[in-house]
Amino acid sequence: MKTKRLREIVDYDPETGILRWKKRNGNIVGSRHSQGYRETRIEGHRCYVHRIIWQYVYGSTPKNQIDHINGDRSDNRLCNLREATQQQNSGNMKIRSNNKTGIKGVCKSRKGNKWLAYIHLNYKTRYLGTFNNPERAHAAYLNAASKAFSEFVRSR
Repeated sequence: MKTKRLREIVDYDPETGILRWKKRNGNIVGSRHSQGYRETRIEGHRCYVHRIIWQYVYGSTPKNQIDHINGDRSDNRLCNLREATQQQNSGNMKIRSNNKTGIKGVCKSRKGNKWLAYIHLNYKTRYLGTFNNPERAHAAYLNAASKAFSEFVRSR
């Protein structure tokens, strides 16, 4: 969709992150998707609201993914959106729900009282080492993550 047409049918408030329909009594655009993003249909095309907002503000569709800096996929304030590669975006992911240690990048060894550190890069899991405590394993993860993801690192 052309940016000009988009601006004819919606309004965006960058402070609140809310996108509203111009001709539908100002109703908020989209509903919450099962994975937390807001999505909608515009002129027959299913779209994520954060991608519509990017085009609305910057005049073109993003070349990469849009990262929600604070991890809240429904928070579409402009200050919370940034363009990111898939790898950068994955560096900002929250801890997985099936993580048993509660520490990102760390799992407990099956043998004894050791802790393993891992990082996921380029669709591969990389082993970072075995440690005597979870804090050291997490420090190894954070060190590798800061090199790989720079400002996109989320520690938890």
